[in-house]
Amino acid sequence: MTSTNERHAGGLSPAWLLHRRPFRNTSLIIDLFLPERGRVGAVARGGRRDASLAPFLPLWVDLKRGGELYTLRQVEPRGPAPGLAGRALYCGFYVNELMMRLLHRDDAHPDLWPPYEHTLAALAGDTALDVTLRRFEMTLLEEAGYGLPLDQDADGRPLADDGLYRWEPEQGFLPDPRGYPGDLLLALGRDEWNGDVRRMAKALLRAALEPHLGGRPLRSRELFR
Repeated sequence: MTSTNERHAGGLSPAWLLHRRPFRNTSLIIDLFLPERGRVGAVARGGRRDASLAPFLPLWVDLKRGGELYTLRQVEPRGPAPGLAGRALYCGFYVNELMMRLLHRDDAHPDLWPPYEHTLAALAGDTALDVTLRRFEMTLLEEAGYGLPLDQDADGRPLADDGLYRWEPEQGFLPDPRGYPGDLLLALGRDEWNGDVRRMAKALLRAALEPHLGGRPLRSRELFR
Protein backbone atom coordinates (compact mmCIF):
# COMPACT_ATOMS: atom_id res chain seq x y z
CA MET A 1 0.00 0.00 0.00
CA THR A 2 1.13 3.55 -0.75
CA SER A 3 0.86 6.48 1.62
CA THR A 4 -0.53 9.79 0.40
CA ASN A 5 2.97 11.27 0.75
CA GLU A 6 4.64 8.78 -1.57
CA ARG A 7 5.09 9.70 -5.22
CA HIS A 8 6.09 7.80 -8.32
CA ALA A 9 9.46 8.75 -9.77
CA GLY A 10 7.73 9.64 -13.03
CA GLY A 11 5.20 11.93 -11.37
CA LEU A 12 2.29 9.48 -11.45
CA SER A 13 -0.38 9.59 -8.72
CA PRO A 14 -1.59 6.66 -6.58
CA ALA A 15 -5.10 5.45 -7.34
CA TRP A 16 -7.62 2.65 -6.94
CA LEU A 17 -10.15 1.56 -9.55
CA LEU A 18 -13.71 1.77 -8.17
CA HIS A 19 -15.77 0.99 -11.27
CA ARG A 20 -15.43 0.34 -14.99
CA ARG A 21 -17.84 0.05 -17.89
CA PRO A 22 -17.34 -0.51 -21.63
CA PHE A 23 -17.03 2.51 -23.90
CA ARG A 24 -16.99 2.21 -27.68
CA ASN A 25 -15.08 -0.73 -29.13
CA THR A 26 -12.08 -1.22 -26.85
CA SER A 27 -12.21 1.61 -24.32
CA LEU A 28 -13.58 2.02 -20.81
CA ILE A 29 -15.21 4.70 -18.70
CA ILE A 30 -13.62 4.28 -15.28
CA ASP A 31 -14.04 5.79 -11.84
CA LEU A 32 -10.84 6.12 -9.84
CA PHE A 33 -10.21 7.10 -6.24
CA LEU A 34 -7.19 9.35 -5.67
CA PRO A 35 -6.10 10.77 -2.30
CA GLU A 36 -5.88 14.40 -3.48
CA ARG A 37 -8.76 14.44 -5.98
CA GLY A 38 -11.31 12.01 -4.54
CA ARG A 39 -13.48 10.11 -7.02
CA VAL A 40 -12.79 11.06 -10.63
CA GLY A 41 -14.14 9.81 -13.95
CA ALA A 42 -11.83 9.07 -16.85
CA VAL A 43 -11.75 7.59 -20.34
CA ALA A 44 -9.28 4.73 -20.71
CA ARG A 45 -8.71 4.36 -24.44
CA GLY A 46 -8.05 0.73 -25.28
CA GLY A 47 -8.58 0.02 -21.58
CA ARG A 48 -10.30 -3.31 -22.10
CA ARG A 49 -6.96 -4.73 -23.21
CA ASP A 50 -5.09 -3.40 -20.15
CA ALA A 51 -4.81 -5.98 -17.36
CA SER A 52 -3.85 -3.22 -14.91
CA LEU A 53 -7.41 -1.89 -14.93
CA ALA A 54 -8.72 -4.61 -12.63
CA PRO A 55 -10.56 -4.24 -9.33
CA PHE A 56 -8.46 -4.13 -6.15
CA LEU A 57 -5.11 -3.66 -7.86
CA PRO A 58 -3.25 -0.60 -6.51
CA LEU A 59 -2.32 1.70 -9.38
CA TRP A 60 -0.14 4.54 -10.49
CA VAL A 61 -1.94 6.82 -12.97
CA ASP A 62 -1.39 9.90 -15.09
CA LEU A 63 -4.56 11.83 -15.90
CA LYS A 64 -5.21 14.71 -18.28
CA ARG A 65 -8.20 16.95 -17.70
CA GLY A 66 -10.56 17.15 -20.66
CA GLY A 67 -14.04 18.45 -19.90
CA GLU A 68 -16.24 16.37 -17.63
CA LEU A 69 -13.95 13.35 -17.79
CA TYR A 70 -10.21 12.98 -17.51
CA THR A 71 -8.20 11.02 -20.04
CA LEU A 72 -6.07 8.21 -18.63
CA ARG A 73 -2.67 8.72 -20.25
CA GLN A 74 -0.68 6.12 -18.30
CA VAL A 75 -1.38 3.37 -15.77
CA GLU A 76 0.76 0.77 -14.06
CA PRO A 77 0.49 -1.37 -10.93
CA ARG A 78 2.07 0.02 -7.76
CA GLY A 79 1.98 -3.21 -5.76
CA PRO A 80 0.25 -6.55 -5.37
CA ALA A 81 -3.51 -6.83 -5.00
CA PRO A 82 -4.72 -7.54 -1.44
CA GLY A 83 -5.88 -11.04 -2.41
CA LEU A 84 -9.64 -10.87 -1.89
CA ALA A 85 -11.59 -14.07 -2.53
CA GLY A 86 -15.02 -15.51 -1.80
CA ARG A 87 -17.13 -13.40 0.56
CA ALA A 88 -14.21 -11.00 1.11
CA LEU A 89 -14.26 -10.24 -2.62
CA TYR A 90 -18.00 -9.53 -2.47
CA CYS A 91 -17.34 -7.21 0.48
CA GLY A 92 -14.75 -5.38 -1.60
CA PHE A 93 -17.29 -4.78 -4.36
CA TYR A 94 -19.74 -3.55 -1.72
CA VAL A 95 -17.18 -1.06 -0.37
CA ASN A 96 -16.48 0.24 -3.87
CA GLU A 97 -20.18 0.61 -4.64
CA LEU A 98 -20.68 2.62 -1.46
CA MET A 99 -17.84 4.91 -2.54
CA MET A 100 -19.51 5.36 -5.92
CA ARG A 101 -22.87 6.21 -4.34
CA LEU A 102 -21.79 8.49 -1.50
CA LEU A 103 -18.86 10.41 -2.97
CA HIS A 104 -19.33 13.12 -5.58
CA ARG A 105 -16.86 13.28 -8.42
CA ASP A 106 -13.96 15.72 -8.04
CA ASP A 107 -14.57 16.17 -4.32
CA ALA A 108 -11.29 15.47 -2.52
CA HIS A 109 -11.32 13.20 0.54
CA PRO A 110 -7.66 12.76 1.57
CA ASP A 111 -8.66 11.55 5.04
CA LEU A 112 -10.59 8.66 3.49
CA TRP A 113 -7.57 7.26 1.64
CA PRO A 114 -5.92 5.49 4.64
CA PRO A 115 -9.20 3.93 5.89
CA TYR A 116 -10.03 2.70 2.38
CA GLU A 117 -6.64 1.01 1.97
CA HIS A 118 -6.84 -0.36 5.52
CA THR A 119 -10.31 -1.77 4.80
CA LEU A 120 -9.13 -3.67 1.72
CA ALA A 121 -6.21 -5.10 3.71
CA ALA A 122 -8.51 -6.02 6.61
CA LEU A 123 -10.94 -7.80 4.27
CA ALA A 124 -8.04 -10.01 3.20
CA GLY A 125 -6.99 -10.57 6.84
CA ASP A 126 -8.40 -12.17 9.96
CA THR A 127 -10.80 -9.45 11.16
CA ALA A 128 -14.48 -10.45 10.98
CA LEU A 129 -15.84 -9.22 7.65
CA ASP A 130 -18.94 -7.61 9.15
CA VAL A 131 -16.86 -5.64 11.67
CA THR A 132 -14.57 -4.40 8.89
CA LEU A 133 -17.57 -3.30 6.83
CA ARG A 134 -19.30 -1.52 9.72
CA ARG A 135 -16.12 0.39 10.56
CA PHE A 136 -15.78 1.51 6.96
CA GLU A 137 -19.46 2.44 6.66
CA MET A 138 -19.16 4.71 9.70
CA THR A 139 -15.97 6.30 8.37
CA LEU A 140 -17.48 6.87 4.94
CA LEU A 141 -20.62 8.44 6.41
CA GLU A 142 -18.45 10.74 8.52
CA GLU A 143 -16.37 11.78 5.49
CA ALA A 144 -19.49 12.41 3.42
CA GLY A 145 -20.91 14.66 6.16
CA TYR A 146 -23.47 12.22 7.58
CA GLY A 147 -21.62 10.86 10.62
CA LEU A 148 -23.36 9.11 13.50
CA PRO A 149 -22.94 10.86 16.88
CA LEU A 150 -22.69 7.73 19.02
CA ASP A 151 -22.45 9.60 22.31
CA GLN A 152 -25.42 11.99 22.29
CA ASP A 153 -29.02 12.33 21.20
CA ALA A 154 -30.51 14.87 18.79
CA ASP A 155 -30.74 17.47 21.57
CA GLY A 156 -27.11 17.07 22.59
CA ARG A 157 -27.84 15.05 25.73
CA PRO A 158 -25.53 12.07 26.46
CA LEU A 159 -26.98 8.73 25.44
CA ALA A 160 -28.14 6.74 28.47
CA ASP A 161 -27.09 3.14 28.99
CA ASP A 162 -30.69 2.19 29.76
CA GLY A 163 -32.21 4.39 27.05
CA LEU A 164 -33.73 3.32 23.72
CA TYR A 165 -33.25 5.40 20.56
CA ARG A 166 -34.19 5.48 16.92
CA TRP A 167 -32.07 7.06 14.19
CA GLU A 168 -33.61 9.97 12.29
CA PRO A 169 -31.65 11.30 9.29
CA GLU A 170 -30.91 15.03 9.50
CA GLN A 171 -31.72 14.95 13.22
CA GLY A 172 -29.90 12.21 15.13
CA PHE A 173 -30.93 9.79 17.85
CA LEU A 174 -34.39 10.32 19.34
CA PRO A 175 -35.88 8.48 22.34
CA ASP A 176 -38.09 5.60 21.18
CA PRO A 177 -39.27 2.62 23.26
CA ARG A 178 -38.75 0.38 20.21
CA GLY A 179 -35.34 1.79 19.34
CA TYR A 180 -31.71 0.73 19.67
CA PRO A 181 -30.41 0.15 23.22
CA GLY A 182 -28.25 2.99 24.47
CA ASP A 183 -25.63 0.68 25.97
CA LEU A 184 -25.09 -0.95 22.56
CA LEU A 185 -24.83 2.42 20.80
CA LEU A 186 -22.23 3.54 23.32
CA ALA A 187 -20.31 0.26 22.92
CA LEU A 188 -20.30 0.78 19.14
CA GLY A 189 -18.89 4.26 19.68
CA ARG A 190 -16.07 2.67 21.73
CA ASP A 191 -15.37 0.17 18.92
CA GLU A 192 -16.49 -2.77 21.06
CA TRP A 193 -17.94 -5.63 19.02
CA ASN A 194 -19.83 -8.31 20.93
CA GLY A 195 -22.58 -10.24 19.16
CA ASP A 196 -25.36 -7.87 20.18
CA VAL A 197 -23.41 -4.83 18.99
CA ARG A 198 -22.68 -6.49 15.65
CA ARG A 199 -26.33 -7.32 15.03
CA MET A 200 -27.47 -3.83 16.01
CA ALA A 201 -24.74 -2.14 13.98
CA LYS A 202 -25.81 -3.95 10.81
CA ALA A 203 -29.39 -2.67 11.16
CA LEU A 204 -28.32 0.83 12.24
CA LEU A 205 -25.81 1.35 9.44
CA ARG A 206 -28.24 0.08 6.83
CA ALA A 207 -30.79 2.63 8.07
CA ALA A 208 -28.17 5.39 8.12
CA LEU A 209 -26.99 4.65 4.58
CA GLU A 210 -30.41 4.22 2.99
CA PRO A 211 -31.27 7.93 2.53
CA HIS A 212 -28.03 8.46 0.59
CA LEU A 213 -28.40 5.64 -1.94
CA GLY A 214 -30.80 7.46 -4.24
CA GLY A 215 -33.63 4.98 -3.78
CA ARG A 216 -31.78 2.31 -5.75
CA PRO A 217 -30.71 -1.02 -4.20
CA LEU A 218 -27.02 -1.82 -3.98
CA ARG A 219 -26.16 -4.33 -6.70
CA SER A 220 -23.30 -5.76 -4.62
CA ARG A 221 -25.73 -6.90 -1.92
CA GLU A 222 -27.14 -9.39 -4.43
CA LEU A 223 -23.78 -11.17 -4.44
CA PHE A 224 -24.33 -12.28 -0.82
CA ARG A 225 -27.48 -14.13 -1.84
